[in-house]
Amino acid sequence: MIEAYLYLQALSIRNAIAQRLRRLRQPKYLFGAIIGGAYLYFFLFRRFAGSGMPGGASGYDRSIAMAPEIVAVAALVLLVVVGLTWLIPSDRAALQFTEAEVTFLFPAPVTRRMLVHFKLLRSQLSILVSAFFMSLVVRRGSFAAGGPLLHAAGWWLILSIFNLHVIGASFARERLLELGVNPARRRTAIVAIALAIAAISVWWLRTRIALPADADLEGPKALLAYVGGVLGSAPISWLLAPFKWVVAPLFATDAGSFVRAALPALLILIGHYFWVAHSDVAFEEASIEVARRRAERVSALRAGNLRLRNTKLKPRTVPFTLTAGGSAPVAFLWKSLIAMGPWYRLRSWLIACAIVLIGGQWMAADPARARLLKVIGAMALVAGGWLLLMGPMFLRRGLNQTLGQLDILKAYPLRGWQIVLGELLSPMTIMTFVQWLLLLIAALSLGRNSDDAWLATGNLAIAAVGIALVAPPLCGLMLCVPYAGLLYFPAWSEAAGSHGGGIEVMGQRMIFFGAYLIAMALALLPATLLGGIAFLLCNWLSGPSLALASAALIAGVVLSIELMTAIAWLGDRLDAFDVAQEMPR
Repeated sequence: MIEAYLYLQALSIRNAIAQRLRRLRQPKYLFGAIIGGAYLYFFLFRRFAGSGMPGGASGYDRSIAMAPEIVAVAALVLLVVVGLTWLIPSDRAALQFTEAEVTFLFPAPVTRRMLVHFKLLRSQLSILVSAFFMSLVVRRGSFAAGGPLLHAAGWWLILSIFNLHVIGASFARERLLELGVNPARRRTAIVAIALAIAAISVWWLRTRIALPADADLEGPKALLAYVGGVLGSAPISWLLAPFKWVVAPLFATDAGSFVRAALPALLILIGHYFWVAHSDVAFEEASIEVARRRAERVSALRAGNLRLRNTKLKPRTVPFTLTAGGSAPVAFLWKSLIAMGPWYRLRSWLIACAIVLIGGQWMAADPARARLLKVIGAMALVAGGWLLLMGPMFLRRGLNQTLGQLDILKAYPLRGWQIVLGELLSPMTIMTFVQWLLLLIAALSLGRNSDDAWLATGNLAIAAVGIALVAPPLCGLMLCVPYAGLLYFPAWSEAAGSHGGGIEVMGQRMIFFGAYLIAMALALLPATLLGGIAFLLCNWLSGPSLALASAALIAGVVLSIELMTAIAWLGDRLDAFDVAQEMPR
């Protein structure tokens, strides 16, 4: 089996490299490969070839001093991820084989254990590549003090153990299913065990660990020290012990400490291997079904059908009543909300807002808990900024469906701007509602017990309402950028939005992201200048409340005008788009 695997793997790697080299003859891939290769060299490989720690001696010393706390946090993250492998999946035990592997290996005279060994060997290539790149990324940071080879070995141990655990957990779930324990019962038992452990830990630590004081929230280092102290206390430390053994080699500072830390991790790795290799579970039928579904999904993606579903569709309720006559873009929104499912409804957002209000009141009632509100508010603001920056890049995959439907859309008796606005309304609505929810969290958290005059209740309410009014046109403008790339560079958009890999595809996505940042800066510049002038004048004449309201109003008007202009421009481009010429396939 090993000889056959090495032969197959060598040919697969050779063919994959040859395929990517051949497609570099197309300019859309060649320029992407140049950008992707330059990024990998300047930000990763050049650092790998250098000497010394990236953060200097101070970074090295700081990483050693904070190592126990970081190990505890990493162990907690690993515990949560491992718990999800037992809680979420409901499918039967299946190993990921391709259709070709199913066709040739399953009828072959090989044992089930040999098939498991083949799968484990095949996964090692992706694990080694992932460990290599993760070691480069970790070495750019300063939270791990060892060298790149030690990092790569530590990541290999973590990824290999986790891969074996995922397979072993699927086999164990299959065993439970054979014993009559269905997924609902299994999930109920896991949730009950987790809640019991959490309750015991809180009861045990309620008199031993105090709630964080102001000094514990002064900065990331102080907060990390407090969290590390909580995680290092019994009984939480007992629960995290095996997970600490797994992640400890990643934070080793030299070869000697790595060997000492790697011994328990290797024992866990060997135990997982015997667990998987000696689990006599029938996975062939489920693996064949997984391979079939995967092949159907790939075929559908290549054909432009991004909405393939493997489960039987159920009737869905409408988000709102659509009248016989009305605005055409609203009909696009109505259709998209139905397709996204029952969670994307106004009632879901209202329930989330009610939970935030009740939770904020509960935390503010206790002065000890109220200290955490400022941290929660800051995290909400960071999440809102991240969503504004990265949200359109994630939602652009839905916009890419327009490529496969342009011939149908252009046949509608609609103007181009109506189609563009209709396609943008759905992601705009999602982003706006999430932004409003994060804004509500930030306003409730930062306005509690604040001595800052700018954070007074009135000013905070006006600022929150102003930002809420600015959010919809700003989200729409950010979504216009990937839509413009789709209409003006359809070949690049199709490649960058695909599931394919390679540094050329990564380079294309980086080019799109750079264009997105430039367009966002240009769109925000007029609104920021005019809103800032209005803020300064009104603050000088009246006060901060009127200044905040005027700045938000003027910025919102400017952004709305920009959004209408962008939609009209994209509509003209859509009217002039020749599907047969620009998308010959």
